[in-house]
Amino acid sequence: MKKMILLAAFAMLASNAMAMSRHDSSSLTCSAIHDKIAQEGSIVLRYPSHRDPNLMMYNRYVANSMSCIGQGSMSSATVPTRDDPNCKVRMCNPVTGKGPNKNH
Repeated sequence: MKKMILLAAFAMLASNAMAMSRHDSSSLTCSAIHDKIAQEGSIVLRYPSHRDPNLMMYNRYVANSMSCIGQGSMSSATVPTRDDPNCKVRMCNPVTGKGPNKNH
């Protein structure tokens, strides 16, 4: 029974991730990204790495802490956009017990 519940939860999370819109952050303005996040609740943004611009990164950005339930706590981040190299957004960070995750 536990396996069935876990499989159902995984399928639901996977279907939500597949339905989530994905965007190249550098093709949008900061305001457009904020609008999309507000409308959809969360989106995936693709952007060049701060350390190596040839490496593309991606992450999920959220409208509020409700989007982080079961996935950690909400934290601030920045992504490069067409009009702002440091557009402020929010994301979920896993809670590991080892302090904040500083991978950006």
